[in-house]
Amino acid sequence: MDERVFEVLFKAICSVVDGLEPFSPATVDIHRMWYGSRGFFFMSPEGVQQRRDLTRQALRYGNWGSKFSPDYLAGRLRDIIEIHVTEGVDRARETFRSLVEELDGYEERHTVFLPLFGILIPDASAHTVGGVVLHQSSPEFLQRLTSEDTVTTAYIQRQTDAEVWAEILVAAEPGFAVARAEELCGPVIDVLRFWMACMTKTGTPCAIGLQGDVVTTERPRVIVNAKSAGKRYDPHPSRRLPGFPLSQEVLDKLREARLDCLAGLIEKPEKLTAFQKLLLHAVHIYGNAKVQTAASDRFLNLVRCLETFLTTGDGNITQSVAEGVVMFFAVPVAERLRLKKELQQLYKIRSRLSHGEHVDILPDDLYQLDDLTKSFLIAMIDSRGHFQIRQDLLKDLEARRLG
Repeated sequence: MDERVFEVLFKAICSVVDGLEPFSPATVDIHRMWYGSRGFFFMSPEGVQQRRDLTRQALRYGNWGSKFSPDYLAGRLRDIIEIHVTEGVDRARETFRSLVEELDGYEERHTVFLPLFGILIPDASAHTVGGVVLHQSSPEFLQRLTSEDTVTTAYIQRQTDAEVWAEILVAAEPGFAVARAEELCGPVIDVLRFWMACMTKTGTPCAIGLQGDVVTTERPRVIVNAKSAGKRYDPHPSRRLPGFPLSQEVLDKLREARLDCLAGLIEKPEKLTAFQKLLLHAVHIYGNAKVQTAASDRFLNLVRCLETFLTTGDGNITQSVAEGVVMFFAVPVAERLRLKKELQQLYKIRSRLSHGEHVDILPDDLYQLDDLTKSFLIAMIDSRGHFQIRQDLLKDLEARRLG
């Protein structure tokens, strides 16, 4: 750790110590105190915020945020605070320096396996997407996960019927390994949802996600006729069907369409430009839209995806989004004008939804907005090497308008 960073963090520790107050039954507030191995410690209202700020600063340093949970770091830093109070500033500084060396050198690794719904791997035992290995849930693979003492194949099959498992290697403290693995799996899920949208008919149900994160089961529904009392069973169809077959043929088609580049982007996040990070964020919003159950939520997420690129904070938002989207479509001017008007009408729905009004969203409206958003995202993927920041995109749009 750079000495300047060390001093900033240690100064933050000292600020928390300075904010401690004498403890007494008359002033006790459970939200402002803790009990540690060295006794009771009671913070001022300002001290509570200072301790939170200390944890945030520590999470931002280096790669600590990817290896340690906020609770873990808060606990380790709490020890330093206690030492500062009970043994003095010099001992606290010495102990903190040892802690920094320990955390900087932490390299314990874990392989985490997570059940993934909504996709199939029909022609291979595994495929790798964005650094995450996706395994077909075959008997041979499940055998790798079993343990004679604790977990059997039968137990795993009772807990999940996922067709695919994601394998993620993480360097993190044991209590944070699963959360970190789920976080790293998120961008892969976003890309898979986008790929499925590009490779299937608009409106095809999507349930790609970790088990428990998306609706994957049927909803039993019984309808009773008010006049005849006749009963009819009408199960809600499962969103897992038909699923997204991640076959080699599909991967080849994605490569031909130059959409496979998304997997390369998420594999090396530290090398991304600001615009590429924005692109992946937009893919994330689009992916969320695909698994929302309510039409209004899907609609608003699709609009948010467009706004991610095109809102400036100035002028007419509807005009900015509608014009910006169609500028990147290789269609005649008359068709651009038509699509612009369609987008303006769709944006009126967005405005009413945002203000809490009830709006009947037609399937055709949702499908059209989905197609336009998807086409614009593909244009942004093709432009990922031309723009470094979002402002580059906005300047390019202004030049196109003037041209």
